[in-house]
Amino acid sequence: MTVQVELPCPKCKSTKMKFERPEIRETDIITCAACGHNLGTMASIREKMNKAYQRLDPPSAPRKLQ
Repeated sequence: MTVQVELPCPKCKSTKMKFERPEIRETDIITCAACGHNLGTMASIREKMNKAYQRLDPPSAPRKLQ
């Protein structure tokens, strides 16, 4: 079983990553296959992505009827 995850590398913009195992664990360190840049652990990347998504799509306040 192989795992495919597309994460943009902030250094070279490649989306190919290297994994030590066929499945990704939260403690795995993700490295760019193109330039070797260390992106951090899978857990830290997920946390950063969730925070960025929350900033992009804030919950809308209920509208008042006039």
